[in-house]
Formats: sequence, structure tokens, C-alpha cells
Amino acid sequence: MTKARVYFHEEYADKVLIKIIEAGILHLTNSMETFRSFEPQVRSVEPSDKLFRVTSIISRLSEFLSHVNLNDFASPTSEIKVMRQEEIDTIDSELREVEETYSSMGEDLEEYERKKRFSDISKKYGERIVHWNHQLKLARLVEEAKSKAARTNKTLIIEGWIPTNKRKEFTEAVEKGAEGYSAILFMDPVNEATKKCKIDEMQSNETEHGPDRYPHASECFETPPSMIKNPKIAYVYEKIVTGFGLPNYYEVDPTIFMTISFPVIFGLMFGDVGHGLLLLFFSVLLYFINKKGVETSELFEYMLKGSPLLIMCSIAAIFFGFLYGELFGSELYFHILDLNIHEIFGLSVLAIVEGSSHALESVLSEIAGFSIPIPFPFSPFENPMVLLLISLYVAIIQITFGLILGLINELRTGDIREAILGPGLWLWFYSSCAYLFLRYKSELLTVVFQRADILAIYIILPALVMVVARTAIHGMDGFGHALESLISSLSNSISYGRILALALTHGAFSKLLLMFLEFEGTVMAIIGFIMWAFFTFLLIICFEGLLSFIQTLRLHWVEWFLKFYSGDGYEYKPLAIK
Repeated sequence: MTKARVYFHEEYADKVLIKIIEAGILHLTNSMETFRSFEPQVRSVEPSDKLFRVTSIISRLSEFLSHVNLNDFASPTSEIKVMRQEEIDTIDSELREVEETYSSMGEDLEEYERKKRFSDISKKYGERIVHWNHQLKLARLVEEAKSKAARTNKTLIIEGWIPTNKRKEFTEAVEKGAEGYSAILFMDPVNEATKKCKIDEMQSNETEHGPDRYPHASECFETPPSMIKNPKIAYVYEKIVTGFGLPNYYEVDPTIFMTISFPVIFGLMFGDVGHGLLLLFFSVLLYFINKKGVETSELFEYMLKGSPLLIMCSIAAIFFGFLYGELFGSELYFHILDLNIHEIFGLSVLAIVEGSSHALESVLSEIAGFSIPIPFPFSPFENPMVLLLISLYVAIIQITFGLILGLINELRTGDIREAILGPGLWLWFYSSCAYLFLRYKSELLTVVFQRADILAIYIILPALVMVVARTAIHGMDGFGHALESLISSLSNSISYGRILALALTHGAFSKLLLMFLEFEGTVMAIIGFIMWAFFTFLLIICFEGLLSFIQTLRLHWVEWFLKFYSGDGYEYKPLAIK
């Protein structure tokens, strides 16, 4: 992003702003925030009477627009032009005529007659009403933009953010509107390191030169708006990210990474071929209902809009169901499925999973220099400690990646010192502990207490450096943050044990419901199947599926986001008419 400041003669204000609106690339800001120290030579632009009047007429038009089907009329002209006071007077006068016609439809008319009368009014005035609304909203947008400008006696000044690659387009729009009576200044955003430099400089000179020594100091504290760009498939995940907060200009947007991590963690919790297929069926059904544009309650609306996410999560659940070797909570059912697949395609899913796991284990162990077991296929309910190991693998990968992103975010601001003191030292400590866990696993505590050299090099040294360095730079605040990082390294990793907890819950519900399918006798078997189907939908698909989704969301928002993501940005909203 680039900050643009435009100076132009007040005579061309409407034309310049209209050309900027047509370009649709300027995120307008309040210019007086920059020029506050130049008052009264530079002052704000007071909202005009034209703005109040246009706003009033728009509110009167809203009553008629609520009864008009916009699709029945041609789209308003795309031409944007200055709206003269005479045109506003004409619209006001003609609107009063429409209002009088509408008010003459007495309250005593039958409902059918009222609808017919209103239909006649819509046919007669509808196209004009739609056109007036479009024109007036353009005029209001121009007047609102003026109210954010700063001015001298004859010159107006506007500021805002534009994409850096749009400088030429923006310049052409301004010059065309101002007819040469303008000047443009482009400024790159100020990063964190430059901010601190200017702050220190201001503080050191404040006594000598006074607070007005740096009249443009407020520019140092501005952060550009965030313009989020993600593939269409990541739209639902983007909503989850912005639900936590919008990434600021210097932060890495984690949306694209969540398209992988979110379904994977959900699949680990909800892994079952049968239940995944059921969830996929309902998710696809919701997707097509949403495509049809069916209106529903607000709660159900979230499910419809989130159906693509549910589809991806259900596919992940099916995938991990094959890795777990479970179909509706039964290994026996899965073996039957595997035999049928083998007879039809000549392939054994279990053999493929086992072979792939051994191959991956060999590659990872060769790279690491020690054994990294990949134990698929296995049943989480029968082998909970194996899934706990997998859960800690996920914790190490995601937390380490989060700290790397935190390091990148700090480096993007230009603040190298904070990058090293913050995520840099934390990454050193966490990766050292992760290395010890991966190498020694369940023997870790024994090795640490028996080998003082390992304890000193891999745990005490990085922890001590982090505490001392942060305390030396930031005092007791730094000491507190260092202790918090040390404690959360352990607590956040253990928190991924909820993957095991949810998988065990899923397994327990599944095996409990299988008892309904063991009823003997035709009638009881039918009753048992109905009860199994009902409780499978209620307990597994709805309740346990929701629980898995919430816990997956928590692992991302708390255990992962807090390593690198603040979410304190604001959205890039260019000045434009839709």
C-alpha cells in the first residue's frame, strides 16, 4: 500500500472526487489527523447543507424502494457527474408528488386494492425512483468525502491509501478531474522500526525544540488498511480468520494455511469412513440448498454459508477413517468394506495405508537420524496412546509453524530486535524441546534427569537466554512475557490432547450405538436400526460433529493464532459506488 496526498483547487473539488470514485482505488482517511498542528491555517471541511439534504431525500426514497423490485428496471447509467442544486430541487419536487399520490391511497382501501394502487405507482415512478436513488447516493458519497478533507483558503487536501501498483491510474484520475490544478504526494508506509526511530528522535528533541518540532509525527503511527486476497475455495476459512480479527498490513494472512490444517485436525477427531460419508451427504445437501438461495433462520444460515467448510472437513474425516480402519465405529465393518474393495479393484486399503506409513516413517527417520514412528493403521479407541503421540506431532508442527510466522511478521515490520527477542528466542526454546521429545519420546524425563548436559544445552540455555534478554530490554514486562512463553510452550502442546479426547468420545458413542444393531428378531432389528440411525444423526453428526468443530476452532484461535496473529487490522474500502 502507498499513502496518497492530493492538493487541488476548491473549484475542482467535485470533479476530482468523482474521478477518484470512478477509479475506485482510494481508501479515504481523515486528512486533519495529519494537519492538526497546522491549525488554523489548515482547517477541516464542515459537512455541507447539500449533504444533509441529500441524506434526507435518500431516507424518504427508502420507503418506496422497499416495495420496488429492482430487477424490474434497467440499471442506472454508469456515468458519474456533478449533481447541481437545481437537479436536487427537481428530484425533491417530483418525490413530493409521488408521496402525495401514495398518501392519497386511504387506509380504508382493501388490501388487494392497495397493492394494485402501489403496483401502478411503481410502474409509473419506479424507474425514476431507482435512478434518483443512484444519483443521490453518488452526491452523498462526494459530500462525505469532502467532509474528510482538510483545506486552506482556496485549496483542498485529501489523503488515503491506494495499492502501490495503482499510482499511475490514480494520478491520471486526479489530473483529469483537476485539469492540471493539482499536486500529488506518494508516501510509503512507515514500519515499526522507523516508528521507534522517530519516536526516540522526537522525545530527545522535545525539550529543546518543543512539541511542534515534528508536525507530521502522526504519520509515523499510521498502519495501512489490509486488502485480503485469497482463492475462492478459501472463502469460508477467511470468514473464520476475520471472525478472530482482520490481519493488519504487516501480518501474514493465515487463511490459506487453514485450508489444510483445519480439515486435518477435524479429521483426526472425527475420523470414520461411515460417519464421514453421512456428514458429506448432509454437507452437500446444505450446499445445494444455499445455492438455491433458500431463506432460513439466522442460525441455519451459518450452516448453509459454511457448507463448503463442512464438505472439506467430512472428506478429511473419511480419509482418516481409512487410516483408523473404522466404519461406523466398527473395525469388522471396515474389514468387510476392505474385502469388497479388494474384490472389485484388486486393492487392499489396509495394505496401502500400512505400506505408505512404513515408507513415510523410513524417510522421516532417515532425515531426522532417529526413529519417528508413523503407526497407521490403528484404532484410536483401542490404542489411545498412539493417537496421543500423533496429537503431539500435530502440536509440534503447528506451534513451530506459528512461531515461524510470528518471526516473519516481526521481520516484515523491520523490527529485527523484537523479531529476535520475541518469536526468535521462543522458537529456539520450543524447537529444542520438540527435538528432545521426538528423539526420546516416553523416555524424555528419564534422559533429562540423568543427562545434565542435555538438560543444560537444550532446555536451560535457551530458556535462560530468553528470560535474561527480554528482561534486559523490557524490564519486568519482558520477564513476565518470557515466563508466559515458557509455560505456554508446555500447556499449548498438551492442549492438543483434545484431539485424543474427541476421538475417544467419537469412538465411545459409535460403539455404544452399534448395540442397537445387535437386536434379534425382525421387528426388534428394524426398531434397533431406526434407533441407531436417529442417535447416529443426533449424537454423532450433530453433537459430536459440532464439538469437534468447536475444538478445532479453539486450537487454531488460541494455541496457533496467539503465536503470531493479532488481528488488529482494518479493511481496505476504496471510495467507490457499487
